[in-house]
Amino acid sequence: MSAAHASMPAPRLHGGELAYDALRLGFFPWQRERRLAKERERVNIARFSSRVLAAGTFHSLALRREGGIACWGRNDEDQAPPDGIDGDFVAVAAGVKHSLALRGDGRFASWGRNNHGQAPPDGVDGDFVAIAAGGEHSLSLRSNGGIACWGYNNHGQAPPAGVDGDFIAIAAGYLHSLALRRDGGVTCWGYNGSGQAPPDGADGDFVAIAAGDLHSLALRRDGGVTCWGFNAFGQAPPDGVDGDFVAIAGGGSANG
Repeated sequence: MSAAHASMPAPRLHGGELAYDALRLGFFPWQRERRLAKERERVNIARFSSRVLAAGTFHSLALRREGGIACWGRNDEDQAPPDGIDGDFVAVAAGVKHSLALRGDGRFASWGRNNHGQAPPDGVDGDFVAIAAGGEHSLSLRSNGGIACWGYNNHGQAPPAGVDGDFIAIAAGYLHSLALRRDGGVTCWGYNGSGQAPPDGADGDFVAIAAGDLHSLALRRDGGVTCWGFNAFGQAPPDGVDGDFVAIAGGGSANG
């Protein structure tokens, strides 16, 4: 070390500087790690909750611990058989009058109304990781990030060729569909009469999505909820909803 460097006096830190330095070295990293842990927890809860419970227009589904499914509610088209469904399932989804269940091996089973091919009795084989049921259409997320679609497609909500992309979650409304991109934005397609499926999608740092009949929701990483679409009853306030939320769901109307 040179004499010049050796003769330099040590910097003098005042009380405020010392306090800030202590925070920088100790509290700030801990606070950041705590925030990141909370965000990871939010992502995990949001994705888990969307898989184990599902509500159709007049029926409900619940995934049992052993992999079977309990069903209750309206059953006029066998969408909610009272004895439930046995199997090795890992996720459920409910449409207006049809039901879906994802098997552990990537295939999905379907039952209920099938007037537009939304619930083929033999199910669908594939390497799927998530499912969503709309009014009369169905979506499945492939392991490669693309989306397969079945059922009613009068507004482009279920294109037979599917939707390519790098998606990590899906949601289906009555006549529209949503997909969460890996970059945190949302891609939308289908009916947009109330602004529920803007063609340009929605940019943001989202971790989960949900679709009602005519509105859409997205859970932000900070715990707040962004909303768009039909808001006649305050179900989709344009300014969103602030809070420390970990899961979201979109309701529908009694149109079944």
